[in-house]
Amino acid sequence: MIKNLLWMVVALTAISTGCKKEKKEILATVTTTTATGITGSGAVTGGNITNTGNSAISQSGVVFATHTTPILTDSLRANTSGGNTFTINLTGLNANTVYYVRAFAINATGTTYGNQVTFTTAAGLATVTTTPIGAISTSAATGSSGGTIVNTGGAAITASGVCWSTKLHPTIADHSTNDQVTNNAFTSTLSLLAANTVYYYRAYATNSFGTAYGNELSFNAGSTATVTDVDGNVYNTITIGTQTWMLENLRVTHYQNGDPIPNGATGYNWVTTFTPAYTPTNGDPANNTTYGLFYSGGAVNDARNIAPSGWHVPTDADWYTLEYYEGMTATDVASNPGDNGLRGNFGGKLLAGGSSGLNLQLGGYIVGDTPAPDYQGFGQFGAYWTSTPGTNSAAESNWARAFNIAGTGPVYRTYLSGAMSVRCVKN
Repeated sequence: MIKNLLWMVVALTAISTGCKKEKKEILATVTTTTATGITGSGAVTGGNITNTGNSAISQSGVVFATHTTPILTDSLRANTSGGNTFTINLTGLNANTVYYVRAFAINATGTTYGNQVTFTTAAGLATVTTTPIGAISTSAATGSSGGTIVNTGGAAITASGVCWSTKLHPTIADHSTNDQVTNNAFTSTLSLLAANTVYYYRAYATNSFGTAYGNELSFNAGSTATVTDVDGNVYNTITIGTQTWMLENLRVTHYQNGDPIPNGATGYNWVTTFTPAYTPTNGDPANNTTYGLFYSGGAVNDARNIAPSGWHVPTDADWYTLEYYEGMTATDVASNPGDNGLRGNFGGKLLAGGSSGLNLQLGGYIVGDTPAPDYQGFGQFGAYWTSTPGTNSAAESNWARAFNIAGTGPVYRTYLSGAMSVRCVKN
């Protein structure tokens, strides 16, 4: 009898065990909202997560591009409301342009995309970018610049060129050119330049909707020296006090010895693991000329050197020298504040259009790279490496300098473990 009972228990246990099923991994389900409120520079869209799968949603939002089937590495706007139904305002779009949008949701299983929706922005102002100043002739009091018309805005361009002034934000009411456009680009000659004077300049393009201006840059008309990196990129330079700095952000893709720097856009986990790599600013190669490339701390610290020969990534002390020259107090120098320490309210002097002529750009930075590079703060924030290690722990990266869009705002000294811009200084 006992034998029979034991046999029944074993049999029932086997049957019960055999009935158990493994929990199946399930992706979320999401739909994309049709675009509304379409203007020349924006639209309203969003998504609805109809099923979260069998795990929590870690991130959601929309991805968009001017090509079909956008993914996470294209332009992304995150859902910050936390809800399963969300609305996203897309801003800063080009006029008269077709955009493709897909909502997305990420859970423990992976990423899923919603249906693709498309819309065309309305006609409006053109979109134009400014060509950095090239050759400067102190004898002829001229400089060479120009621009590229990225988008006509859906209307004929009636005038285009470059405007410049010794004051911030020049317009066509200041000195300006009107240049012939060939293949959407034009070359401009800036004239009546005074030696050793800082000028601010930007491209413009006029259509029936008005005049649009490109990114604002600056230069010192007395500065004619250049430096060339191993890739052949040429950078203008400026002498500030006892130092000579590059006037543009580094955009080299090889070390001094010719070895390639890995392209971080082709894989993940290079930012947080401190692996040497670079990637275009905000993920867009069109930004390379104006904003340079982002580099990981691993690339900055590599002994093969990413700076041009005879130059180096500035140390923490190099930045102190520049800051002190531009107005940092002796008290700030002596106090050597730590993480996020304010270095004085003179950041605007160092940014594009600032009186120093250094022309630092607000290209943003990367804070992480899983599941894709997390670009932050483009056009609103700028972060620049030093080659000096941070003091918190071995896991932390080098010290850095950070700036925000406030023209006269502070300079921050911080240490980061992401990826950011590099501006080199002469040895």
